[in-house]
Amino acid sequence: MIILAEFEFDLGSKGRIIYESLLPELGEEYQRTRSALRLDNDMLFLNVEADDIISMRAALNGWLRLIKISCEMSSL
Repeated sequence: MIILAEFEFDLGSKGRIIYESLLPELGEEYQRTRSALRLDNDMLFLNVEADDIISMRAALNGWLRLIKISCEMSSL
């Protein structure tokens, strides 16, 4: 069973900076999850696919934490 999660973040004028700061994370390979980021104007789209709920939880914890930190750092 594949589990899907999709998120949209309205990041305003900082969208490009935050998107580019997250791109290196896509280079990481994980056995049970796949992630994609897309920027459309000021909207950041995050899609995560996982093979099981445990992997999904771990992936979402990581991505949401990275997005939160990137938003906080871009505000400094």
